[in-house]
Amino acid sequence: MKKAFCAFLTLLICCQAAAGCAAGNGEKLRFKEAPGGYALYRYKGVSSVTSFSVPDEYGGRPVVEILDFALANAEYLTSIRIGKNIAAIGEWAFTNSQKLAAFDVDPANTRFVSVDGILYTKDMTQLVAYPNAKTPLVTGKDGKTAGGASVEVPAGVKTIRANAFYTCANLYKITFPEGLEHIGNKAFIKCANLQSFILPESLKTIGVDAFSFCDSLTAVTIPAGVTSIGDYAFFSMSSSIEKIVIRRPGPEGLTLGKDWLPNQKGSVEKKAEVIYRPGEAKP
Repeated sequence: MKKAFCAFLTLLICCQAAAGCAAGNGEKLRFKEAPGGYALYRYKGVSSVTSFSVPDEYGGRPVVEILDFALANAEYLTSIRIGKNIAAIGEWAFTNSQKLAAFDVDPANTRFVSVDGILYTKDMTQLVAYPNAKTPLVTGKDGKTAGGASVEVPAGVKTIRANAFYTCANLYKITFPEGLEHIGNKAFIKCANLQSFILPESLKTIGVDAFSFCDSLTAVTIPAGVTSIGDYAFFSMSSSIEKIVIRRPGPEGLTLGKDWLPNQKGSVEKKAEVIYRPGEAKP
């Protein structure tokens, strides 16, 4: 009897920890209790549904959070609407949803906002997530990539959040604003067609894997104000980058992570050359 009661109690706790429901169009949602309400834990879509709205409530309580991987690998979704009560979004919440073209946010939400389909914090100091399919790649007659998404990050943004452009193959060019301070972990990992960018003088940190496997890059200049470059920040096994210029007299005061440099194309051992050159003009 005691064992049966313990088993029942365990089952009850598990059901309370992760509850689920079916949406009207066949999607399946799972939630977990969170401070102040519930958090969206998992979403499982169906091919006939291409838009999803995070519900405002579940079980009579507000849905306040989107957890890591809740909407990752959402293979059918082209748009996601963030509900009015969402106050926190995990860094892995939307990763690898390759057909996603736009975010929308309930105007009553006080923490997040969508501008031109891109997700930011309400105060516009953080770029949270870019929808991978917002702008398609352009292919020339020779079959090579000739263009794609050209993103201009708005003035006032201080942080590109971790995973913001995760595996965004459509990204071709990005312009960073002066005032940007932090580029998060894996922010641009495997953006295979990213051609170029200029890092602003205001930049302080470049996260782990921030630009790893961006194999189309040909040149990088690190501003003098950068104090930390994370592990594998520019790592690649087939990079076109031959040198990286750091606008400092030397490595003093700069923390360099493990294997942060890319391997040159055609070589498994030859790393890009690092050149310390203060006052180097922007490329």
